[in-house]
Order: sequence, then structure tokens, then C-alpha cells
Amino acid sequence: MRIASILAALTAFTTLGHAQTTINGKVEDVQNTQNQFYLGGTVVPVVSNVLDLNQWVGQQALLDVVDIGVPGAPVLRIDAAVPAMQVMNMGNLRLGQTKTWEVFAPTGSVVFVFLDWTPNTGFLPLPGFGGAWLLGLQPHFETGGVTTQGVFQTTYTTPNNPTLVGLMVSSQAVVATNGVWSFSNADGKTVRP
Repeated sequence: MRIASILAALTAFTTLGHAQTTINGKVEDVQNTQNQFYLGGTVVPVVSNVLDLNQWVGQQALLDVVDIGVPGAPVLRIDAAVPAMQVMNMGNLRLGQTKTWEVFAPTGSVVFVFLDWTPNTGFLPLPGFGGAWLLGLQPHFETGGVTTQGVFQTTYTTPNNPTLVGLMVSSQAVVATNGVWSFSNADGKTVRP
């Protein structure tokens, strides 16, 4: 069964309204703007009525969010933030080079890593399943495994294809720890020469 089919089925059982969802992520600022932000590893804008998001730029956190956007164009309102550990860490994407990627979770956790183009990212809240899916509905399954000593490591070789330079790629992990499922933060990188 493809991940898109699974996500569609989960969506049918999820209340998508304006319910608060806790996600792992970080606030990034939109370059050359003032007070415009997005969720790291995605193209999803974030705003807040209660937090100075400038103080949270680049910090990994558990974020209580509500989608105040419209279908197909999410905007996340951050109502609370608590510092947290980054779960998904993509290595850099350099043409023809192999880099180590890491997913941090308790030892023995089952990990599945997915990739998608960053422009495909969005917000599909699945609080009953541990957060929200942040990639598109047709991601590429990259790899899976089990954590050892609190980390799952894998290597990724960026294809040596110059047409990829400048493209933005995002990854997200789905993690099962003691039978409890959760979604990692999205991590994103730009392909470099």
C-alpha cells in the first residue's frame, strides 16, 4: 500500500478543522523580510499571537499549532513552544557525495524515512498518530530500520546530476517506539554542487 493511500485513509478518520496539534519543528525566517516565518523543512508559513517568533528562529521545539489557513494553503498559528530535540537530521546534499542521515529516537524504535520536494510540503494533522505529516501525499520511501543506542543512521548519495543543483528536498521520519507512532520534524536541504 502506498503512503498516499495510507495518509488518505488516516485523513478520513481525523478531524481536520482548527484543532490544536503538537508537532516537532523549528521556526525559520523568510530571508530579506521582517517578521515573516515558515516551518523549517517546509514551505508552510507560521505566525503567532503569543510568541515573538524572532526569539525561536533556528531552535528545535515542540510546537502547539493550529492551522488557520485554507485547504491546500496551510498557515500554522503557534500557540506554545517548548525546546526539544531534533529527531530527523538530513545530511547535506552535494552532487555525487554520500552523507550520513540520522533519526534520533529511543533504542529499539522502528524508523521509516521519506523524501519529497520541499515545494510539495504541507500540513496534515494526525494527532492520534503523533503529530502531523509535513511532506506531500506522494513522497519517496527512502529507507527504514531500527535505532541502536538512540539513533538510526543511514547514508544517502545525491545523484551526480547537475540539473538537481538548487532544488530543495525535505525529509521526515515516521517513528514507532513501544507501539506508539509519531512523526519527526521535517528537515530540508538545497542540493549543492
